[in-house]
Amino acid sequence: MLASVKKIFTDPNLSLVANAANVLAAAGLTTELRNAYAGGASGGLAFTDVWPELWVATDSVAAAEALLADLSKDDDREWQCPSCKEHNGVSFKLCWQCGSPQS
Repeated sequence: MLASVKKIFTDPNLSLVANAANVLAAAGLTTELRNAYAGGASGGLAFTDVWPELWVATDSVAAAEALLADLSKDDDREWQCPSCKEHNGVSFKLCWQCGSPQS
């Protein structure tokens, strides 16, 4: 258990919180995952009180928040196919109409 900590991320999806913890651990930051299995207590507690939480040492908060901000950055813009000029959503890496790759 870390001495002085701050909660930096919470989500109802344990996989997202665990992934964030893994990203921070890969960067050399020590993390603490809380409420990983607290979902069984829901009903007796407020739903947000049983969400998984990611905590880091207070001296690592700035670095952790920067890493998580980079993690959440995603190019959320549509792109236009260079071949057929069709507009494609961000989730498409190949044009849905002609199959050309996103450049």
